[in-house]
Amino acid sequence: MATAFIMNSRFRLRCALPLHPPYPPLTVSFSRFALFLSSLSQPPSLLEVDEAVDSFTRMLSTRPTPRIFQFNKILGSLAKANHFPTAISLFHQLQTNGITPDLFTLNILMNCCCRMGRMALAFSVFAKILRMHYQPDTVTLNTLLKGLCLFCKVDKALLFHDRLLAHGFQFDQVTYATLINGLCKTGLTTAAIQVLRKIPQYGIVPDVIMYNAIIDSLCKDTLVSHAFHFYSEMLAKGISPDVITYSTLIYGLCLVGQLKEAIDLLNHMMLKNIPPNVRTYTTLIDGLCKEGNIKDAKCFLAIMTKHGVKPNVVTYNSLMDGYCLFNELNKAKHVFNKMTQSGVAPDVRSYNIMINGFCKCKMVDDALNLFEEMRCKNLVPAR
Repeated sequence: MATAFIMNSRFRLRCALPLHPPYPPLTVSFSRFALFLSSLSQPPSLLEVDEAVDSFTRMLSTRPTPRIFQFNKILGSLAKANHFPTAISLFHQLQTNGITPDLFTLNILMNCCCRMGRMALAFSVFAKILRMHYQPDTVTLNTLLKGLCLFCKVDKALLFHDRLLAHGFQFDQVTYATLINGLCKTGLTTAAIQVLRKIPQYGIVPDVIMYNAIIDSLCKDTLVSHAFHFYSEMLAKGISPDVITYSTLIYGLCLVGQLKEAIDLLNHMMLKNIPPNVRTYTTLIDGLCKEGNIKDAKCFLAIMTKHGVKPNVVTYNSLMDGYCLFNELNKAKHVFNKMTQSGVAPDVRSYNIMINGFCKCKMVDDALNLFEEMRCKNLVPAR
């Protein structure tokens, strides 16, 4: 009975794929994948990568051969550390030595291909999963959907989802959070909201990640009142907002110039025992600086430091930009120096702010000195 179900599911899965897919058909030869493996260049030599490769190679020559899950642990750790080409190369060695991968191995391999933007190869791995008579799980399908969304192929991700759903395959919260986030990132907020409204009929409960994606997209479009509607809806449904929710709403309020409301919301989240993070404080500091309220911005810098939240380069850039906006170059320069003394390395934007400020005040020599400093640090000036 179980075997019949798996075979029937596999047949449904083949039928579920689009007639004109954005990837090679499932009968594609896996030899294309081998060709790709041979073309991979080696990543920079890092101690942890070398150790992983050495361990993997020793395991290949060990007799009896270790079980596949031990190889998977190394492949998984490499993939998690973003060493995708190395993980793929080791998989090729696994195949060459006649060791059969399991579904977990192939899911890791597929994830590496997706993260590298090689979606055609990812779907070739998917074909291999089916040919080996493995039953794809939610990790398999979510990996493919995430890969498509990651490279702005959300329309194809939706099509793939719809075809599979129509043939009886079930998805989870991760699936819909991925689709909603992908839609929001490409500016299709209305479509994301439609997905959010539809998923309860699939037995999926919306979560904070889904709401955060929609709230973020609405705030970026300055539809802050709409964002607060979804915030209220979250509360009504018993979904607890997190630091990302509040930071995003504070960003939206700052974007439309409602600084008082932003400060009130910061106080509210602290009363709810949700500690603000560096993004929360930096967003508010940036908003205050843009309004010319450097005094309050410095107060919040002191508060965040007092609460053990270390300012980052974006925090310092906001303060410098605020001072330069009002031609207070000495104070901006003091912040710049303080940043470097605190162990925070200036980025291209830091230098751009200061150079622009010096040029506006006709301090060309100072601007040229900073430009030369950038060059020495191999920082490429923005155009």
